[in-house]
Amino acid sequence: MNGAKPVFLENTKLTPDYYETPNPYKNAPVCNVNLLELSRYAKRIGKKLTELTKEEVEQFTHRTA
Repeated sequence: MNGAKPVFLENTKLTPDYYETPNPYKNAPVCNVNLLELSRYAKRIGKKLTELTKEEVEQFTHRTA
């Protein structure tokens, strides 16, 4: 991460730990996004993941009840 905020996180307040380097020895945070399909989609339309809009990312979000 180069410190730039992705387009889909604009207007979102992030905690300071968002920019910290992940610790591989701690439990990974929960991710409700299908990252594999999201990255395939970004590649197919010629965008970087950080250039995707919030609406585009939400297409790949898993809703939990």
